[in-house]
Amino acid sequence: MSAVSIRPLERTEELEAVVDLEIAVWGLKPRDAVPSSLLHVYVLNGGAVIGAFDAERLIGVCFAFPARRDNRTFLWSHMTGVHPDFQGKGVGFDLKQSQRVWAIEHGYDEIRWTFDPLQRGNANFNLHLLGAVASTYYVNFYGEMTDSINGGLPSDRVEVVWHLRDKRVENLSAGGAPYPLAADSPVDCFLLKVSNDQRPVTDILVDSADRYFIEIPFDLSCLKRTDPDLAQVWRVELRLAFQEAFIKGYILTDFVTDGDRCWYVLLRSPVWYLYVVECSDGSLYTGVTTHLNRRVAQHNRGKGAAYTAARLPVRLVAAWQFAGRSQALRAEARFKGTSRDAKIRCVREKLPYCGAPFVELDL
Repeated sequence: MSAVSIRPLERTEELEAVVDLEIAVWGLKPRDAVPSSLLHVYVLNGGAVIGAFDAERLIGVCFAFPARRDNRTFLWSHMTGVHPDFQGKGVGFDLKQSQRVWAIEHGYDEIRWTFDPLQRGNANFNLHLLGAVASTYYVNFYGEMTDSINGGLPSDRVEVVWHLRDKRVENLSAGGAPYPLAADSPVDCFLLKVSNDQRPVTDILVDSADRYFIEIPFDLSCLKRTDPDLAQVWRVELRLAFQEAFIKGYILTDFVTDGDRCWYVLLRSPVWYLYVVECSDGSLYTGVTTHLNRRVAQHNRGKGAAYTAARLPVRLVAAWQFAGRSQALRAEARFKGTSRDAKIRCVREKLPYCGAPFVELDL
């Protein structure tokens, strides 16, 4: 194979080739491929279609577009695929690194996408080689899929977040060797294991543990061919394990392959707080943080926010504890949309908020 070149795609004929590549990679029906007309619209309006070429042949592509959620703007990567003849040769990694560079140059700090958590290769690529993390699970995200890779199972997906300036991500992007995060596997830390007959074995999640592991079958495609009913069982058991772990504040940080076994690494995520400070003029300011005292001190040094910097000093009057950042951000958006009287009542009566307990403050 000659040297692969990678560059953004803009011309209509190049985008037509992307559709052909989609069909070749995923075995799609033509109606299920992203059409070239839509790709062209995205390219003209802030999206990025990046292609990998062997000479003049398009052999790989990644496609992303701007997205916004919870008051955060990020790049959503809808697809990354490499032609079967060129898979396993680092083309996908190079495409994602080109996408990362493009995103940073255009002002993005993170890229998100989804993958099937039963697919070992995708899990290893996304978590171990790229350094993405995950804490969101979707049930049957795309509905019934009929392509050659995804057909036969509910299209459950895990959403990964690729923090583009994270030190681990930067190291991996620069060619640094992947390193495991708490990858050793004591038996009592597995929430889900593969038994000798390939069936799932579950364990109870204890909130006080700092880490857990979730094992998956080594070869999903083989399992789907030989025992489709067992593949369905695995889909459900894996779904339940991830949902419980994410609800209780654990985050996917890595994926380990050891011989013919493979498992996810989950670490407890930092506790996030929704907090309220009262400014010198009596107004209330709301934010989220992992460290209450440090954040209030930042506000009082004039570095917390422009709003509080003009109304110093501030004092902490309320806080609620959440298992993760996304939950705290959703609660913050809701709190900001309520009336001042309702906010004051929550603070004075120390009411739970969005299912989170009020934090007793040492005031």
